[in-house]
Amino acid sequence: MSMLDHLPKPDPDVERLKTVFRNAKPDRVPLFELAIAEEVLAELNGQPLMPLPPDPSTADLRAWAAQRVMLWHRLGYDYYRVRVDIPFVRNLHATADTAVSGQAQRQWADEGAGVIQTREDFERYPWPTRRDLGFASAEATLACLPSGMQAIGFSGGVLEWATALMGLETFMLALHDEPDLVRDVVDRVGQIILEAFEVFSGMPEIFALWLGDDMGFKTSTLISPQHLREYILPWHARYAELAHRTGRFFLLHSCGHVDAVMPDLIETVHMDAKHSFEDVIMPVERFKERWGSRVAVLGGVDVDLLSRATPERIRERTRAILDRCGPAGGYACGSGNSVANYVPAAHYLAMVETVHQWNGRL
Repeated sequence: MSMLDHLPKPDPDVERLKTVFRNAKPDRVPLFELAIAEEVLAELNGQPLMPLPPDPSTADLRAWAAQRVMLWHRLGYDYYRVRVDIPFVRNLHATADTAVSGQAQRQWADEGAGVIQTREDFERYPWPTRRDLGFASAEATLACLPSGMQAIGFSGGVLEWATALMGLETFMLALHDEPDLVRDVVDRVGQIILEAFEVFSGMPEIFALWLGDDMGFKTSTLISPQHLREYILPWHARYAELAHRTGRFFLLHSCGHVDAVMPDLIETVHMDAKHSFEDVIMPVERFKERWGSRVAVLGGVDVDLLSRATPERIRERTRAILDRCGPAGGYACGSGNSVANYVPAAHYLAMVETVHQWNGRL
């Protein structure tokens, strides 16, 4: 018996999410997630997922995508997230991933020195062009969406990519020492992301553009709010303008404490919905009370809780969030960030079941 057999029969309707993004109340609170780890999906599926072979054919890509889309469909989602592959060259470190098989690795960008340290590095860097952007997996996914489901086009963000290319430490020092270099790196990155979003905006199955740009940490923004306003948020505003001009929504995923620029994100960028919440920074209920009349709210069940609490505690917390955030509308429920591979599948499922129960479907 599958772990999913007892869930309600799927009846996806992307209009629910569109209603949320309009900050209105749908017929029920939708499920919403940035990502669900392959290991979690495989456990829910009861068997390993199909791996993507090297140099996959179109048929390979569609079979790979269809398996994952159908799992999201079975769980009760109204959409699937697709992303663009931007081949930025970075300095990466790797170590064994203790959450999964010892043969797996976790990678992260060098926070000290990236591949671009000087003007000369910038000039010789192999900047991707539009034709280098990868949409093959996204296109394969769109071809297998069930009736009622649509897709959200996702890209990593301007600050994230710029700091990955320069190194966060180098980037921060250059804001003072070489602001022209920072400007050029940010603008080149921003333009590449814009071109990716322009491609997504030509795909009729995609109803929203989603930028993942972590701009904060536990107590503050990573760089000063003024630097965000000067370098980063103008690009966010361009993406939102593109989304709205083409009849789509603009979503922002940003981790950390970004309260200092929330008025800018709402009034200048014109984002439609905010994602990523952590209880030690600002519980989602408090964010909803403070900003929920002006922007839609997505997720909020803390990832640490999903990782380490009991299923009953996860159900209790999820119900509390739904009771506070659900009745007014403009809210979709899910994790505070994403369902990482160290989240037990049963813990994630406890959250999903609670949303279905709160909606009167289980």
